[in-house]
Amino acid sequence: MKKTELIDLRFNDLLNLGNAVLATRRPPPPRVIGDDQVDSAMSQEWATSSSQFLGSLFGRDSEYYERFQKAFKYTGYYSDVSQGLAVLRAAQNDYMKGYLIEARTLIRAEVFDDILEQAEHLFKEGYHPPAAVLAGCVLEDSLRKMCERHAITIGIKPKLDGMNSELAKKGVYNTLVQKRVTWIADVRNKAAHGQWSEFSAADVESMLRQVRDFVTDFAG
Repeated sequence: MKKTELIDLRFNDLLNLGNAVLATRRPPPPRVIGDDQVDSAMSQEWATSSSQFLGSLFGRDSEYYERFQKAFKYTGYYSDVSQGLAVLRAAQNDYMKGYLIEARTLIRAEVFDDILEQAEHLFKEGYHPPAAVLAGCVLEDSLRKMCERHAITIGIKPKLDGMNSELAKKGVYNTLVQKRVTWIADVRNKAAHGQWSEFSAADVESMLRQVRDFVTDFAG
């Protein structure tokens, strides 16, 4: 079974479990004013599994994970489960329609010889968020190689901002280029975390052009 199929299956399992939790809905005890309640143990099991899944798939700094944490605040309340379920449905919808594409999967794909050409192809097909993610990966890989070439020590999982800062400090490029790289990284991060309203297709178009220029000027 393909990874996308496994992810889709997991989404469906959690959505079904969430609906099963909602089906246990009952009014609050007599003379108690408050939200309708659901089975406490079931809701806790569902919330724990859903939270772990969203954090693993999208990252704990993603908008999906953070929104789920805000939605599900208390165990056993109908409204919390209902709101959490809405976040889960939105995440599944975006993922299965291709709005969120894992960078590693795209990089390993053999559809295009040039990764930037693949990003540009995605953009032309109307998929500007995944195009931004992929272009950001090209930039990050270029910075990593530049650090190695200029004897800049980096960790096992170096941060893009850190590499950008160190390269500018060493004079590999000036502060104007550093700011441009920071802007590109910001667009990539928003795309990767599902913050669609925070950037536009025009931003991604500019990002693709600037990444290609950067690679040509500095990472060749």
